[in-house]
Amino acid sequence: MTPRGRMRAGVLLAAWAVWVGAASPAGAAPPDWAPWAHVADVHAPAAPAGGLVELPLPVEVLAKARSDLGDLRLASEGGLLVPYVLRTDRGQAGESVAYEPKRLFNRTAVPGQRSSVTVDFGGRARRTDIDVDTPGTNFRRRVLVEAGQDGRSWQELRKTAWLFRMDQDGARYDRRRVVLGDNDFRFLRVTVFHGPDDGEDVPIRGVRARYLKSVPPRTVDVPVRSTDVSQKPRIKATEVHVDLGHENLPLHDVRLSFADASFLRRVEVLGRNRAKRTVTERVEGGSNRRRDVDVPWRHLAAGTIHRFPSPPGEGVSESLSLRVPGRCRYLLVRVHNGDDAPLTLTGVAVRRLAVHLAFAAQGAAPRRLYVGNPAAGAPEYDLARYADRLRAEGIAAATLAAVTTNPLHAAQTRIVPWSERHAGVLWGVLLVVLAVLAILVARQGRHARSVKGS
Repeated sequence: MTPRGRMRAGVLLAAWAVWVGAASPAGAAPPDWAPWAHVADVHAPAAPAGGLVELPLPVEVLAKARSDLGDLRLASEGGLLVPYVLRTDRGQAGESVAYEPKRLFNRTAVPGQRSSVTVDFGGRARRTDIDVDTPGTNFRRRVLVEAGQDGRSWQELRKTAWLFRMDQDGARYDRRRVVLGDNDFRFLRVTVFHGPDDGEDVPIRGVRARYLKSVPPRTVDVPVRSTDVSQKPRIKATEVHVDLGHENLPLHDVRLSFADASFLRRVEVLGRNRAKRTVTERVEGGSNRRRDVDVPWRHLAAGTIHRFPSPPGEGVSESLSLRVPGRCRYLLVRVHNGDDAPLTLTGVAVRRLAVHLAFAAQGAAPRRLYVGNPAAGAPEYDLARYADRLRAEGIAAATLAAVTTNPLHAAQTRIVPWSERHAGVLWGVLLVVLAVLAILVARQGRHARSVKGS
């Protein structure tokens, strides 16, 4: 074959190789795992019959992953990608249906003590709670709810619940809902007991029923690394700083514990992932200056907590939890005391949502989970389209070993000598030097020829 023929054959062979590579499936060759900073071994069950295998993600993975978890990757024994789906267990909120009763009758009252009303829904009607409307501001009132089918005989449905309304710092906090549990009695008898500051007459202005069938989310307790309590007299508040030890935790709720027997307080919850961040400032006539500044807090939730004394033998009526949506490591819980003495905090409990990574039971068994690549795009797998069907066939549980540094990433990020990191600069300087030498040599040659000619 002539040289030109060999060249043409080489070009054709290279073009064919490029075409084959472009046409090959994305998973045909193992990806380069060096950009992922961390890795953990996956221990899957031995040959499950079918369905899905679910792997609960620990806080160590959530903290090292991006907030969207788009940098997670499963790899088989040969380093190939294994498709997966993510599921955050948020429960099922269900659909809330509110409706009015047919009539309110048999209104009775004992001045200065209590008011009652009988509620007729016209037949069996399912409900989980009711809203009880009473007048006034800055009150708390105990509620008794009884139920029956004939409007004459009664059984206790909710012995102690509380209504309250509080105005503070320009905001109103109003609790009129009484949780009853799932029931379908035709008649309810609602009794509202007067609060200590109420007058002679506190009418029950209305009762509205609500049916909400929900499934609570599955949650995981988050160990609290540290808490720090401080008093802020200027704003009449107690601040509790909480460090959960890991970033990007998908929080669900915060529960506070106090030694005090009776209280009603407004609470705010703020959060952030980091306490400090580094900023670069431009300085006139000099180099830029870097310094650390506080990361601002983000508002997560606001509400009220309470503990009220109950009649003997009924236990304590309290609500000390706040729903806290958001992903963060640090919490600032601010309890507004008003003119009351600060409460005595005895504990803080935090729960997060459970996050699971699932893959098909019949397929390539994953051996490793890679995490920690800010530049990775979120993957898209066909498994997401039929994962629910597989989940109905059954779920097996997998476990995850300790998260460690990816040795490939460590090798890639080794310290490179200055000469290797700036090879382009060195070559540029060398070329400039060679160009200058060439100019000098050329000038010297012309000068020599001119001297020789003269």
